[in-house]
Amino acid sequence: MTERRRAYRSALRAEQAERTRAAVVAAAAECFLGQGYAETTMKDIAERAGVSAPTVYAQGSKAALLLAVVDESIAGDAALEPLMQRDRFQQLLTERDKERKLRLMSGIAQDWLPRAGPITRVFREAAAADPEIGEAWEEYERRRYTDARVIVESFSGLLRPGLTVERATDIYWATFTAQTAEAFMAGRKWGLSDYADWLVDAMDRLLLR
Repeated sequence: MTERRRAYRSALRAEQAERTRAAVVAAAAECFLGQGYAETTMKDIAERAGVSAPTVYAQGSKAALLLAVVDESIAGDAALEPLMQRDRFQQLLTERDKERKLRLMSGIAQDWLPRAGPITRVFREAAAADPEIGEAWEEYERRRYTDARVIVESFSGLLRPGLTVERATDIYWATFTAQTAEAFMAGRKWGLSDYADWLVDAMDRLLLR
């Protein structure tokens, strides 16, 4: 009986801790997006989450909270499963028909951009002023390049003649960025579907036969 109580209490504490962390990360996202990274304080996050400042500090530094927000925004949840192993990306990677692959890319872009685009901008701007975040940004860009190569390799049989996977990956990585989407959507007031249409058209014209 004692062991069962301990297991129950341990599970309950773990659940409460996870709820607290989720609330703090969500509050941090709201603050970073609303105020900017530099202007946000740990006290701001605590007030938004409805917890004490020590509770926020227990989740990590402000930089660590930003990185947690970025990871969850990019993935769509707090699960540790790598992006390329998730169902929608697996569908994209295993599909062999060009038109269906491009439609899958459009759907992923339309789901990803509203969720991750704004916090990616906060991340990029913070990286320019904070060395710790700057290192994290460089790692993010390395991971983004690795993921880009995986996607391009899945199109390898459809690439334009003479275009290597390496050169195609460079083009993909440099062209299809959150900054490009922001330039079209915020700078030129394109709609999300307009950008997604451009993305697949540009992918087709630049890289595919």
